[in-house]
Amino acid sequence: MPISPSEASKALREIADTELASSSAHRYALAAPHLMLWGVIWFLGYGTTYLYPRLTGVWIPLAIAGAIGSGWVGARATSREQRYDWWQSLGTVLAILIALCSLFAVLPDLDRPRIGAFFPITIGFGYTVVGIWHRATRLLITGIALTGITLLGFFWMPSHFALWMALVGGGGLILGAVWLRKL
Repeated sequence: MPISPSEASKALREIADTELASSSAHRYALAAPHLMLWGVIWFLGYGTTYLYPRLTGVWIPLAIAGAIGSGWVGARATSREQRYDWWQSLGTVLAILIALCSLFAVLPDLDRPRIGAFFPITIGFGYTVVGIWHRATRLLITGIALTGITLLGFFWMPSHFALWMALVGGGGLILGAVWLRKL
């Protein structure tokens, strides 16, 4: 029994829609553990910064642990048919570090709250771009929300910004991870 051109066109659209939903679900499943990990790191880092303002060095081991943890999560998520490209990941981390060091070299001296806002805004921008490029609406929303809550806390609660970022920023990333998993 032959199918009509309109039926074939409809079936092809449904296949394309299913493929898009499946690839988005896969990307969300890959991103969720990273958001969870960094949500916990932000909670610990910003929380420590709020409770002990002079202990800003806590971010160095947390960032190193986060980078190693992200590498481990990425390697675990790679299927057996795929080979995890450590060089690509290492190159990406190095490029980000060089870009950040370059930015801090040319920017005027920044105080702690501005540095504390710089990173979440940059990361929110990254999530937004990835969401746009990969048609991952939830990552797009997460990026916009992260940038928005950072700006809100920075301007609305400047004296409690680190606490705001620990609870709302770190908690938001953790909730974002849960939201990405529920697909």
